[in-house]
Formats: sequence, structure tokens, C-alpha cells
Amino acid sequence: MKLIGAYSSPYTRRVAITLRHYGIAHDIKKVTPFGRTKARLRQINPVARIPILALDDGEFVTESQVILDYLDMLVPEHQRLTPSSGPERRKIQNLCGIASAAVDKLVTVLYEFHFRPKDKVYKPWTKMCDEQTADGFRWLDAQLVNGRFFGSQITQAEITAAVFWQFAVEKRTRFCERMDCTQLQALSDEMEQTAPFLATTPEGPIPEGMTLGTRE
Repeated sequence: MKLIGAYSSPYTRRVAITLRHYGIAHDIKKVTPFGRTKARLRQINPVARIPILALDDGEFVTESQVILDYLDMLVPEHQRLTPSSGPERRKIQNLCGIASAAVDKLVTVLYEFHFRPKDKVYKPWTKMCDEQTADGFRWLDAQLVNGRFFGSQITQAEITAAVFWQFAVEKRTRFCERMDCTQLQALSDEMEQTAPFLATTPEGPIPEGMTLGTRE
């Protein structure tokens, strides 16, 4: 199988880390959903988003949560980062959902300032997004006990929270420092030293002058 995306995307990165955690053989085709690439991505995903998982039979699986659910089905139940049913599954999905919502709002603000002229930025909107980001990450931080959401085990919640927090810190360091999420930072520091995380180092920021891309 082939993972289409870029490690600079936290959604692609959490899928790549999960593939490595499970020891699933795969290739990576590094692309970003901007500029000329967008039209090519739209040929396999109508909304031109990453990540995309290309299966060996030609099928494409899109959206990171759907891809993660598919990958869980490839390993025995006792090895799954998210159980197939039960209260623990719901809790993990909720934790991942809050993390996803928090980073979505952070990305919204990043794109607002990257792509929109500064005099056109609507500050009340970016302020509200910042509040949602901070509320989400602080809530996640409060759920951690001794660096874990569930005893001593590693679940998809730990992977996703660590990836998304690292992304937030990289993009908006001072903003994250003000949140004072010490447990999230400790989790991220720990996970970033593991083999799957070290092998998926983000490529860096969106290059200056990068266009949104068109259908053509």
C-alpha cells in the first residue's frame, strides 16, 4: 500500500506513525494539497485532501480517521490502538475528536494569516478559533494521568494527541506556551523519541508564495 500525503500534515503523520507502529509495509508519496498538486489529488479524492491510502488492489481510502479504522482491522484485536467496540473505543474516539477539533481551529488561523491579506483578516473570528484551540488542548491535558489516558498503555489517543500538540507547538510556539499544557508537552517529548515518530519528522511550513490551487 502507499500513503499519499506529507508529514507536515498532522493527519498524514498520525497515519504514518500508526502504519509503523503496526509494522505494516508501505510506501510514501509526499505531496501537499496546494498549488498544482491539488488538481491531481482531486482525481482520487474529490475534495483534494490528504492523507490518502492507496491499497494494493487500486482502492483509495480517504480521511485519516477512516484510514486508522481500516488499519486497526488489519491487526489482531489485542494489538489495536483503538478497540473495535466498547466504552474504551468511545473514549479514545472522543479524545481524538477533541484533538482533531483543536488542531483544525489552529490550522484555520494559520491559513487565515498565510493566505489572506493582513488587512482582510477578521480578528473576532481568529480570536474565537484560538479560544477553541486552547480549550481543546487544555481539556486533553487535564485528561492525562501520569502521561497516559488509559493506565500505562499506548492508544491512538496518545499518538494523536502527541502528534497534534507537536504540530501546534511547531507552528505557534508562544501561543502553546501560554496554554501551559505540561502533561501534553511531556507526552509529546516522550513519543517524539520513539522509532515511529523519529521516522516521520515533519517537512516544515508551507512555503512562501504557495497558491491554494485550482481545478485545472
